[in-house]
Amino acid sequence: MYKDYISLQDLILVPLYFLVLYFFMLIIKKINKENPLYQKYLIKGFVFKIACTILYCLLIYYYWGVGDTMYYFKNALYVKHLINIRKEDFNILFKNEFYLADKYSLESISAAQGWFLERITFILGNLSFFRFVTTSMLFATIAYSGMFKMFEAFTMLMPKWDKLISLVVLFFPTVTIYGSGILKDTLCIASMGWLIYCNNQLFINHKIKIRYIIIMIICAMLVFEIKAYIILAFLVPYIIFLVMKLVNKIKNIFFRRLFFPLLILILILFYNLNAAPIDEFLGRFAIEKLFDNIKEQQRSYFASEEFSGGSLFDIGTFEPTMSGFIKKMPTGINATLFRPYIWESKNFLMIFAAMESLILLLITLWVLLKTGIFRFFKTIFNDPFVFLFIAFSILFAGIIGLSTSNFGTLGRYRIPIVTFYLAGILLILYKKKFIDQKTPHEKTE
Repeated sequence: MYKDYISLQDLILVPLYFLVLYFFMLIIKKINKENPLYQKYLIKGFVFKIACTILYCLLIYYYWGVGDTMYYFKNALYVKHLINIRKEDFNILFKNEFYLADKYSLESISAAQGWFLERITFILGNLSFFRFVTTSMLFATIAYSGMFKMFEAFTMLMPKWDKLISLVVLFFPTVTIYGSGILKDTLCIASMGWLIYCNNQLFINHKIKIRYIIIMIICAMLVFEIKAYIILAFLVPYIIFLVMKLVNKIKNIFFRRLFFPLLILILILFYNLNAAPIDEFLGRFAIEKLFDNIKEQQRSYFASEEFSGGSLFDIGTFEPTMSGFIKKMPTGINATLFRPYIWESKNFLMIFAAMESLILLLITLWVLLKTGIFRFFKTIFNDPFVFLFIAFSILFAGIIGLSTSNFGTLGRYRIPIVTFYLAGILLILYKKKFIDQKTPHEKTE
């Protein structure tokens, strides 16, 4: 445990920062007084977000005693210390991730993605007296901006179900708790929220504005910088989503069915012809290296001391090849979405996670029963948005489930998966329920 990361100072600073941020939210609510979503949910969702952020900080400090969020904060404090004693200036923020380790023999230095986060932590720390909780609150506010935009995006598709969607996006406990602290996940979920919102503005509201395209590019680059595998898992379904949107504009059914596989074939041929430069650009995230990385990460988990504590789980071995990945993918998907099971819980927090996983399973089964298996899968392959949400969730869940053998880490990594997966599942049910009505979404197709 790090000394004085939480102290009596926070009894003054935390309420003060909450009031400042709360007032900021009131201003946003007033600016958007014509938008019922802002009037009904903005403040309630924000209060819940900050409460979950404080809870996460307390759990990290008093229960776990250690965590990635504290390592990032500690390294940001070290950068502040170097600047204060005039060993460094602000140019240190433009150094690479090896600089501190090479010059000051700092053992706990992060990789490139962590160093990127630590620089942001340093900037926000200067706005929050470099206190652990208040800095986390600023991170949470950034995350909430993206989560609320994601909430808006999903309600564009399901305008009559705003209450239900708010439970999925704004008030789903693990998503809100793990997407709050000084973590890469916090910035990723914020970026994904803005990305999907701008995408919907382009394709639902048909607002073809350059600012939405720029925001999408910036968010995609930010996620790629922090957790490249998220945007890579999103990219393939998104390309197919764009193809589906294009194909759906063709009136003739015969040509529509002919054109879709033709475009997919062209994309596959394009990749095969340009595989070398594409893989060189992706580096360690290239397909031929990705499976080796997954296998190596899996081995490192079981070599750790946590295995004996019951927080790890074993999904078995698999060959680091495309066929091996496909064969084992259902196991990874199941682990990400529906585990831990109740009987696998070793403590209160695991029981809580197991209950959420059970809820995900029950919702999936309920929608399957309501829609029928045939309509369920037909909707996935007919509706571009349903396909995007479900395909991204399933692909990402398979990767995370195979590479992460720790239930605690899994709960954090699956944050984007839960929101998109539930949105896709609910959208299937929504389309069935209102199939005879011309919803705003259907009018655009």
